[in-house]
Amino acid sequence: MQTIIVVLLTFFITSCSLFTKRSISNDQSSTEIKSEVNSDDLQYLEKYSAMTKEVFRGESNFVEVLIPEMPGYLSCNDKKIKTFYRQQAYVGFVSAGYFNSKVKQINCFWIVNGIDYLVTTFNVLDKKYPAERIYVDKKRVFLSKKDQAIVAKERKFKDKIYASSPARPYFEYSFQLPIEAVKTSEYGTQRVYNGKKKSSHLGVDYRAAVGTPIKASNTGKVVIARDLFYTGYTVVIDHGLDIFTIYAHLSKLMVSEGERVPLGTVIGLAGATGRVTGPHLHWGVTVNGQAINGESLVENSLFLEEK
Repeated sequence: MQTIIVVLLTFFITSCSLFTKRSISNDQSSTEIKSEVNSDDLQYLEKYSAMTKEVFRGESNFVEVLIPEMPGYLSCNDKKIKTFYRQQAYVGFVSAGYFNSKVKQINCFWIVNGIDYLVTTFNVLDKKYPAERIYVDKKRVFLSKKDQAIVAKERKFKDKIYASSPARPYFEYSFQLPIEAVKTSEYGTQRVYNGKKKSSHLGVDYRAAVGTPIKASNTGKVVIARDLFYTGYTVVIDHGLDIFTIYAHLSKLMVSEGERVPLGTVIGLAGATGRVTGPHLHWGVTVNGQAINGESLVENSLFLEEK
């Protein structure tokens, strides 16, 4: 019995020691932050009334944290979300991943001094998407080893680009469609290529004759302007805050990598390059690393027009 008591006491002392070390470490990092956060701000957060919103799977929505400017950051489902401050609120964009069917809620917290304050809960709604069969050049469906290597190299290049978006927005106003035209393929469409290979279409296709001007959906920095295996002549614009727009299958590039472009700039001409069945524009959007329906970003950024 004495032996058991000694073991338990030893475990208790060791546990307390470990907890104290962790607390000291946390306190040290928190002290630096606490010196910048006044008690009124913390009381404001403690009384904050969290909002409940909805977002469809495969789409985006904005989160607005109505608090005074203060240290801290926004985290949604344990992912840090880049924000900017406008009209007495921190604003950021969340995305509900197309393939993340198990995620039913996105909980967003403002984190300061190591404490999480719930600010917004998004209920994730399921959405049915259409299916289609298309036929393209078989060499762009069943790849040779050489082409597989090209695609892998391009993917690595794009991953690096998508990981380097600044924490501030380049844009001031809402996002716009790159072209006013008939949609020929919806976002989220389940595709079967050449009767065999299955894929998901994570963009929107618009009917566009070769040479049709394509405009930048918002102000940003051109990070890709080159020929890619699947998407042909492609332009990708970084808008900051981990938001990117993609313009694919162009016949001509009108901008260069590294160039800053205002909203509405003609960035290229529509074409039929890459893996296509004919001339059109493929418009893609990624938010926080998720390929989402760009039309939802257009709709849910309209609040930026409010002054």
